[in-house]
Amino acid sequence: MNTTRRIYKSEDARGVGGFLQDLATGLQMAEVWRAFAWDEIQHRYRRSILGIVWILIAFAFFVGGVVFFFSDFSGMSGDRFALHVALGYLLFVFIVGNLVDGCQVFVSSKIWIKAVPLPYSVHVYRSLFRSFVNLALNSIVVALIMVWVRWTPGLVLIHAAPALVVYLINAVAIQYLLGMVAARYRDVGHLVESASRLLLFVTPILWVREGLEGVRAFAADLNPLTHYIDLIRSPIMGEAPRLASWGVVGGCTIVICLLTLVTGSMYRRRLPYWL
Repeated sequence: MNTTRRIYKSEDARGVGGFLQDLATGLQMAEVWRAFAWDEIQHRYRRSILGIVWILIAFAFFVGGVVFFFSDFSGMSGDRFALHVALGYLLFVFIVGNLVDGCQVFVSSKIWIKAVPLPYSVHVYRSLFRSFVNLALNSIVVALIMVWVRWTPGLVLIHAAPALVVYLINAVAIQYLLGMVAARYRDVGHLVESASRLLLFVTPILWVREGLEGVRAFAADLNPLTHYIDLIRSPIMGEAPRLASWGVVGGCTIVICLLTLVTGSMYRRRLPYWL
């Protein structure tokens, strides 16, 4: 009963304080959103012999196919290009997955939102936890590639630690933001899903950013995903991320968080009426 009262207060609170309370209360309910996420994962692969192993298989097939067909055109050695593709695609799947899932995070939970007084952030954390499960499973393939190429860590690897924190902040903010916007305007979900297919080709995963000059380099740098991926992939591959990448990612993070704060504070109470 006490828990229910706290949840109701979180739902009734207005403004910035109410939105931040929603995030905090939802974070404390880890058992709830973890259970929701595991149930969704198990339901998707129910009656499948290999189950969630299919996540690894699909990831390995893509990386293996790209390396086989494109390594000769990359200008890198086969081993280095394999790690380049595996890391890039690992991060790309996580980032784009949060964009696509964010558009459905509240729409797909409309029954729970209308029937049970849970903080809305519970559904965001549920979706994010599911993304981290996929990231962890796909990381197994990347780890095997690292063993195969005899990867050794360097001191520059410490640059990846703050980047992981930035990834987490962006994931929560963008899912909450897109969830609110897509609940009100359903076309946003279709737009993001369509754009995500193009992003695979304009992000340096199948190709290499280093060495590009002129218009092609400028076009690559206009893509924010280029910089997000650079923050983690470069340190793992023994290079420090470009300062420009930190600048772009930092600016995007501030803008996304501010938009989420404003949207969540002003329109969070209208969400049930939009679903």
